[in-house]
Amino acid sequence: MFDTPVEGAAIRAFSPGEVKDMARRFRDAEPFPHIVIDDVLMPPAATLAGAFPDRDWPHWGRFQDEYQKEKRHCPDLEVIPQPLQSLLVECQQPRFLNLLEEISGIRQLTTDPYLNGGGLHCSGPGGVLRPHTDFHFHDDLNLYRMLNVLIYLNEGWSAQDGGNLELYRKGAASPEVTVTPVYGRMVIFRTDDKSVHGFANPVASGKWRKSLALYYYRTRDVAAYAGDSSTHWQTHGPRLTGPRRLAYDGLMLASRGLSRLARIINPDLN
Repeated sequence: MFDTPVEGAAIRAFSPGEVKDMARRFRDAEPFPHIVIDDVLMPPAATLAGAFPDRDWPHWGRFQDEYQKEKRHCPDLEVIPQPLQSLLVECQQPRFLNLLEEISGIRQLTTDPYLNGGGLHCSGPGGVLRPHTDFHFHDDLNLYRMLNVLIYLNEGWSAQDGGNLELYRKGAASPEVTVTPVYGRMVIFRTDDKSVHGFANPVASGKWRKSLALYYYRTRDVAAYAGDSSTHWQTHGPRLTGPRRLAYDGLMLASRGLSRLARIINPDLN
């Protein structure tokens, strides 16, 4: 299924042996299940990266908080230019879902047609994404988030350009894995209460970090507690100090505790 090229597809085919090896690497990875796959895109960089909107594109949404400084995003398929639109659609089709299921071992995956939090991502000079765990429960669709997929579109990018994806063991001050976001590189990782990730090293001057982000769900949660409907930031800016920091940490801890309690008393989850 995966080793047969599909006409017009942007993501290359994988042999059964490659898929089996990727599943092993995903399962054995630390600090949480993930895999980095290079050269997944068949179109030349000029085709996909060249179609990526510039920083003044009118359809960008912009985050105003310090946790996602200088970040732009667009989840609206209708305005995303071709061939990026087709690539996002391809990543929501059964062929790609089957590939994700084989790699991750997580069955019955589905997608979010609204691309909530996903779609096109772009971070400019000085941009960061502070380490965090993502929301696990999708309130609008009543779905449980299982996997993140990131595809990078940065030509000639080096580690010195900043914006390197970092994967942390929960509670650790330093990342255990660092991934440079070079063109054609795809990262797949499990999404739960332990999958701390981000990029604390700012994007360099004159650089724009470009990526596609997709999140995958299923209707049934995992057996153990895996998170709630909030993003939990692990590090903070210099302004969140003293009583405000104590109050923030206390409220987020209470939120997590209430979510755990709700799961315990829900007979449909036990």
